[in-house]
Amino acid sequence: MSDLAVVGQDPGFRGGALAHMEAFLDAARALGREPELLYVPQPAFRPGARTVSLDRVEPLRLLRGSRTLAPRVADARSAWVVAPLATHGLAAALAARPYACWVGTSLASENAGRRTGLPLSRRLALRVNAPALARIERRVLAGAAHVYATSPASRDDVARAGGLDPAAVGILPLPVDVDRFVPEDDAQWLARLDAPVVAFVGRGADPRKNLALALAALPLLRRRIPSVRLRVIGSDPPAPQPGVEPLGEVASLAERLREASLLLLPSRQEGFAIVAVEALACGVPVLATPSGGPEALLRDSGGGRVVSGFDAAELAGAAADLLEAPATLAAMRQAGRAYVVREHSRESLRGLVAGALEELDERA
Repeated sequence: MSDLAVVGQDPGFRGGALAHMEAFLDAARALGREPELLYVPQPAFRPGARTVSLDRVEPLRLLRGSRTLAPRVADARSAWVVAPLATHGLAAALAARPYACWVGTSLASENAGRRTGLPLSRRLALRVNAPALARIERRVLAGAAHVYATSPASRDDVARAGGLDPAAVGILPLPVDVDRFVPEDDAQWLARLDAPVVAFVGRGADPRKNLALALAALPLLRRRIPSVRLRVIGSDPPAPQPGVEPLGEVASLAERLREASLLLLPSRQEGFAIVAVEALACGVPVLATPSGGPEALLRDSGGGRVVSGFDAAELAGAAADLLEAPATLAAMRQAGRAYVVREHSRESLRGLVAGALEELDERA
C-alpha cells in the first residue's frame, strides 16, 4: 500500500505539466508524505513504440491504462489527481474511493487554443476524440471529493467542464523557486534597455503558445527600437532571422530569462502560464495576450500588462511603449517580484497543500 497515489500525466511531456506535478510532489514530501506518481504512458515517449497502435487512440489508451492503475490507487492511503487535464485522472475515478483533483484547465479550453494552428489530420483527431474525452473529464471532476484549479480563469473552465459550482472549486497557485529565479542587478538590468531583449519561452511547435504572433510583431517593434532582439527559449525554435535569437532548450532558464527586459506571452490559451510567474520572480515584466490564466496574475501583481487581442501591431506597440518607459518597467519589476515571493513561493503552496491533504484524509 502506498502512502499517497498521485495520478498524473506522463512526465515526458515536461514543460508546465511537469512543473505542476513536481510542485505537488515536492510539497507532499516536505510535509512528510511519500507520494507515488502513477500515469498512463504516452507512446510518443516510449522508444520503439509502434507507429500504428490502439494506444494512439487517446480515449482507448487512457481507459486501458487506467484500469491497470486503478487497484494501486484504491489501495493507497490517499489519492490525488494532479495533471493539466482531468482526463489523465481516470484511474482515480475507476478506483471507487475518495480523491482530490488539482488540474490546470479544461479540455475544451485547451483544444480551442490549440486547434487553429494544427494540421487538418490533427484537427480531425481532436474532433473525433473530443466526445469520449469530455465524458472522461466530467467523470473525473464530478467524482472528486475536492477540486482545485490553478487560477481564477482555470477555475471557471474546470467548473464548466465538470458541471460544478465555481464557488466549490478551490485554487492552488503554482509555485516557483524564488531562490533560483532571482533578478539581475538593477543597474545592469536597466543598462540592457539600450539593446533590449524580449523573451519568448515555450514549445515553438505548440499552436497554443502562438510563437507566430511574436515573430510577426518583431519587425514592427524593430521599426521603433531597431536594437531589440527576440530571444526564443524552448524546443522547436524558429529558423534564424533578423533580430531573432533561437536558443532552443537551455540548461538554466532562470539565467537566460533574468537577462530579458520583457517576457512576451502571446499564447492563445493558458490555464496558468508558469513561465509568467518565473519571469516576475526574475524581475522581468510580462506582456501577455488575453489567454486566460495570466490575466489575473498580471492584474493582481502589477507586474505586467495584457493587450486587448491577438493583433501583431498592437502587441508590438505595447512592447515598444514599455521598453521606452524605464521607470514603468522598473516599477513593474519590483511589484512583480514582491508579489511572487508573497503568493507563489514553495512555502506558500506547502501550507495550502497541507490543509488540502488533511481535508481529504478526513473524508477517506
